[in-house]
Amino acid sequence: MRGILITFEGIDGSGKSTVIAEIARKLAEGERLPFRGKHFLFTAEPTEGEEGHLIREKLKRDSQTTRGQASRTRKAEQLEELFLFMADHAHHLEETVLPALEQGMVVISDRYSDSRVAYQGATLQGIVPHPLEWVRELHRPWSIVPDKTILFSIDPALAVERCLSRSEETGTSQMSKDPEKFEREEFLKEVAENFDRMAKGEPERFVTIDANCAKAEILEETMRVLAELLSETERP
Repeated sequence: MRGILITFEGIDGSGKSTVIAEIARKLAEGERLPFRGKHFLFTAEPTEGEEGHLIREKLKRDSQTTRGQASRTRKAEQLEELFLFMADHAHHLEETVLPALEQGMVVISDRYSDSRVAYQGATLQGIVPHPLEWVRELHRPWSIVPDKTILFSIDPALAVERCLSRSEETGTSQMSKDPEKFEREEFLKEVAENFDRMAKGEPERFVTIDANCAKAEILEETMRVLAELLSETERP
């Protein structure tokens, strides 16, 4: 019996990773949850594999790069980033997702190919024609579409504030200067619009959760939605 693939998507600061960690903790501690008894695998992209580490290093390096790069350099770097993400996704599928699905598990992935479409659909604007559709078509022949996708929808301004707060707590703030903060907010606005376009285009797959609420409310709503989705997608 094939398992079920449910992906959690949303812009940075939407709270999806926090929710996943809390659900995983509750399951590990044996709390009585509506979906207890099912076999879960919690995973994420970028992965902890070689490509995932390369992606993190590149993103860290890019955040320290002077703005206003030559357009040719920017084009090469954005394409390099996309293909690194795709290589990581390919390994994630072959080594983690597909084996777990073959074992009948419920796979919960914190980000998946939709993140590539939304984020690279924004970073590749002006570099390739119709970038959102182009990135999606690059994945179509070999990736697999999730059974369900939970989209955490949040105001980009609030998402940036959450990221800043989290970074200040850990001492790793990359958005301490106001101009950078506003640039980040504008970028996340584009990414959020891309996620919304995808959700409207595939209403049977996407379920949207209001992530502007308090953490406890988001967690409660996510668990309710997850229980409902697992009930709907139970395979005979």
